[in-house]
Amino acid sequence: MRTRAPAGPDVVGVDIGLSVTDAVLLPPDGAVQGPSHTRFESAGVEPSEALARALEALGPRASEAAAIGVTGGRSGTLSRDAAGPPSLTETRAPLHVIGEPEAIGRGGLHLAGLQRALVVSCGTGTAMIAADASSERYSHASGTPVGGGTLRALGGLLLGTRDAHAIAELAAAGDASAVDTTLADVLGSGIGSLPPDATAVSLGRLAESDLDVRREDLAAAVVTMIAQTIGLVAVNAVRAQALPAVVMVGRLATFEPVRSMVGAVFRVYGSSDLLHLPDGAERATAFGAALAARERDGGER
Repeated sequence: MRTRAPAGPDVVGVDIGLSVTDAVLLPPDGAVQGPSHTRFESAGVEPSEALARALEALGPRASEAAAIGVTGGRSGTLSRDAAGPPSLTETRAPLHVIGEPEAIGRGGLHLAGLQRALVVSCGTGTAMIAADASSERYSHASGTPVGGGTLRALGGLLLGTRDAHAIAELAAAGDASAVDTTLADVLGSGIGSLPPDATAVSLGRLAESDLDVRREDLAAAVVTMIAQTIGLVAVNAVRAQALPAVVMVGRLATFEPVRSMVGAVFRVYGSSDLLHLPDGAERATAFGAALAARERDGGER
């Protein structure tokens, strides 16, 4: 029977994403700025290999971790007691597979300093979790298949790049209204709470004629479409769930053009006070997996 080694000061959290794996080392005080963080492309990588690479990248401290929390991808196929990567065997730390809703919810609430919120994880797709730390309930409330994967795919087709950061930089220098049809174009004015420059049809000008558009403007229109979709679904979901706040996390939520447009959606619908955009959004799910693993490991003692 395997004997657990003395627990180290840190807990590891690993989020095996469809495109990217994120991993953190969470210190004992759970400081938001404290965790060491690593990330790498993991499309097509087996969960055991992704976990091994994450532990190796985090360095020697990972081998002394008190516990490991892993979520995302096919993490449910992992077993601490099964033959696995040497780096996992060497840690001798208990492995806890954490459901994605809990990992997303815990991470988002902790980063924002809240007890209850709709946590919106803007990853390859977008998941929206009704999170309540006081009752420890984390459930999938809504979402949209539109997300970072959509941005990269459309970028590859329309802009010649699948680099999300490059697309966001192009968008920041562009004007979406050069590509989108606005309410002013369609109605000559705004409608309800929507201003005249609000989008009426995403990429609408391209449907009417073959325009010679700048890459920056096209990138801005793509980012606007994705951010508006996420923002609109989130506004409706937080109302339906009767939650007091929305926390945006995930790598897509770190891009300024996305953050700006989501903020604009919330302003238009009178919900600006609900929106939280915390620092560290790209590591939130891995952070939540570490928090959950720490709690489970403490409960076993």
